[in-house]
Formats: sequence, structure tokens, C-alpha cells
Amino acid sequence: MPDRLFTELLLAMQDRKDCYEAAREIAATILRNLIKRPEKPLYEPQTISFETAKVLKRFDKRAWLRYVSEHPSLQS
Repeated sequence: MPDRLFTELLLAMQDRKDCYEAAREIAATILRNLIKRPEKPLYEPQTISFETAKVLKRFDKRAWLRYVSEHPSLQS
């Protein structure tokens, strides 16, 4: 899961000069947030996508918009 998450973050932040470093930091934040959730150790893909969108929105609005556009389940 961490590799796929990292890849999706890289795609969302592809316009940033520091995309590799930023993706690594955001992935670590998302994983820490998921570990705190009560349903661990199994997480539904929707839960991971929601947490990723939440963290991305705080960090980089453009990356958040790109990520949400790729995940129809997050669009409302």
C-alpha cells in the first residue's frame, strides 16, 4: 500500500519541484493518520482515499484537485 500511495501522490503533485520529498512527507502523514483510526489494521480503499484527499487539501490545493478528479468516489 505505501508504494501505491506514494505513486498516486507523485502523480497528484507532478508540477511541484519538490514532488518526491513532498510525496514522501505526505505519505508518512497519511499513514500516521490511518494508524490512529479504530478500524486498523484493515482499511477500506475509500478510507485511504478520503484520508489522502484530506491531507492533500491542507497541503496543496492543486494536487488535491488533481487527486479528487482521479477518484470519482470522492466527488460529491
